[in-house]
Amino acid sequence: MTMEFRANPAIERIIFISTPHRGSGIADCSLSTWFTKFIHLPRKITSAAVDLLPSLVKSPEQYTSISRLSPSNPIYKILEKLPIQAPHHSIIGDRGRGDTPNISDGVVPYWSSHLDGAESEVIVPGDHGAFDDPAAIAEIKRILKENLTRR
Repeated sequence: MTMEFRANPAIERIIFISTPHRGSGIADCSLSTWFTKFIHLPRKITSAAVDLLPSLVKSPEQYTSISRLSPSNPIYKILEKLPIQAPHHSIIGDRGRGDTPNISDGVVPYWSSHLDGAESEVIVPGDHGAFDDPAAIAEIKRILKENLTRR
């Protein structure tokens, strides 16, 4: 099986905020597993995933929005090998603890949010809603202004 991804040339810059690039262990917790019985992606999307990734997904019922976030999901091994071609930045929450690299925003651990190739990485004292943190907002403004000056 071959998967092919093409970069969208219209995307000039990416800002990742609390992004689980390698999944989140919270998806494997028993409470999360219990909730997956009630939360499912639309059948049209899951059917396409089964057709596209037959060796990874056995049935549409298996492919829920929570189960696919498990760090053991094989798709992360594929995605990690793909380069992010656009300049990109990471904003990561740490709930105010300041103990990098062992931080977490309460949902996504640092090891999943961190990208080696990021142009910048800012750790803000926020939770998984870091997009609403004043430091995150300041960083987003900085990145956007800098992007405008590069044009």
